[in-house]
Amino acid sequence: MTATISRAKLYLLPCLLLLCMTAPHLEQGDFRRDTGRYAAVGHYMWSGGQVGVPYLNPETPYFNKPPLALVIHGLFLKIFGVSVAVARIPSIIASLGVVIMSMAAARQIGTRAEAVVSGFVLASTYEYFRRAREISLDLWQLFFMMGAVVLILRGLRTGKPWWIVGGGLPLGLALLCKPLVGLLVIPIALGWCTWAKQGRLSVWLLVGTLPLAVLVALPWHWHMYSLFGDNFLQQYFGKEVLDRARGLHLKQPLYYYLDQNLRTYWPWLAAVAFAIVHGFRHRAVPAVATHRAAATATPSDRVRNSRSPRRDLVFFGLWWSALLLVFLSIFPDKKPNYALPLYPMLSWVAAAGICRLPWKRLREWYEQGFPWLATSTALLLIALSIAPIQFQKGADSNWKRVLDWVSGHGGTAETLFHAGLEANDICYFYLKTGRWLRPWNGEANANVEGIILTRATQAPALLSDARFSPAISAGNYVVLVALSGGGP
Repeated sequence: MTATISRAKLYLLPCLLLLCMTAPHLEQGDFRRDTGRYAAVGHYMWSGGQVGVPYLNPETPYFNKPPLALVIHGLFLKIFGVSVAVARIPSIIASLGVVIMSMAAARQIGTRAEAVVSGFVLASTYEYFRRAREISLDLWQLFFMMGAVVLILRGLRTGKPWWIVGGGLPLGLALLCKPLVGLLVIPIALGWCTWAKQGRLSVWLLVGTLPLAVLVALPWHWHMYSLFGDNFLQQYFGKEVLDRARGLHLKQPLYYYLDQNLRTYWPWLAAVAFAIVHGFRHRAVPAVATHRAAATATPSDRVRNSRSPRRDLVFFGLWWSALLLVFLSIFPDKKPNYALPLYPMLSWVAAAGICRLPWKRLREWYEQGFPWLATSTALLLIALSIAPIQFQKGADSNWKRVLDWVSGHGGTAETLFHAGLEANDICYFYLKTGRWLRPWNGEANANVEGIILTRATQAPALLSDARFSPAISAGNYVVLVALSGGGP
């Protein structure tokens, strides 16, 4: 029992490090870009909408993303109140889950030291942990993908196919976070089966894992089709998948992700390079050459050189990273957050390199269970939390002026309108006030007195109508008052 508790504490150390990177001053910043939109969509599902059916506003269904991660974030916002800190908590939970699942997967094919070190590498990767301070559908997708990876690797290690088939359950949940990307686990796992000389298990990925994943994800997709028909299919699979694949949304050069990692994945890129070089140098060298060497070798010594294919942490990590990097690179629509699935497996490779460094004191430190690291990390977390550090800039002062004016003039849900605002602006207003801005239609609203929020570029056209009078102008935002029946 004591040994089990000690091992658990060891695996919790990377989680503590991740909290140091994500939790301090969680309330800083504001609902910007995707975070505001996802927060509004998720919150509305629990506050007037329908759980599982995303709406961008009460009149507009949201077909861009599946609902699972949005439902989770929305539930937190509904229970604990609408704030930036509350919106980010589920992302931190997901990021912790990814670290734990990544270590559990690494432990299936590597040593305990490699698994724990991989957790430290992942938790301290900037391009990974910074996603936890926003609403990240990619993090939730990755969490479920890593759950599938753990089960598949356990099946490879034990030779029991039901573990591999069971990977379809979390894989289906990944498909309910973002469209289709989770299915990349299947071809990657087929390569793992071949390398591990477990070809007989490959068929279970195709007849068990894949159908189970589709079965888990299908009911929501069918429900949305039954509600909205071809409009859902055209947006969800057409614009969100096919148009992105054709580069109609955003197009970056082929080397985009390679360039990003070469510039940002430090110092761990050096450990990855060392692991690759070490693997090639020792590929044909037996772990223990003689009986005499076997008698004196430690467990760490036995895995430091070559190992059996089913225990090759470096190859498993590189195969995942290479195949995923190729797919991401040929996909024209590229964003930094799409690369998140690279980092758990790159951390495996980096950990394998670190655990093979010819540095005796470092080896003794991690073999002794990283003494004093827990205390140091806890102190760092406390220090970062109480220090007056500005991690993210605060709310937009222009938005504050607009919201203060609307609040002071008693705008209601029936009298609040927008003209030409973007979806993110409308969602932001909803999160801050609990009310949706309705679209202004000049003819339909001709005899309505109301408050119209618009952009500075749209205001001149509206002000040409005598019914409108300007209230305030704040940056790009203009608030107008509409008088029923014409102007004064």
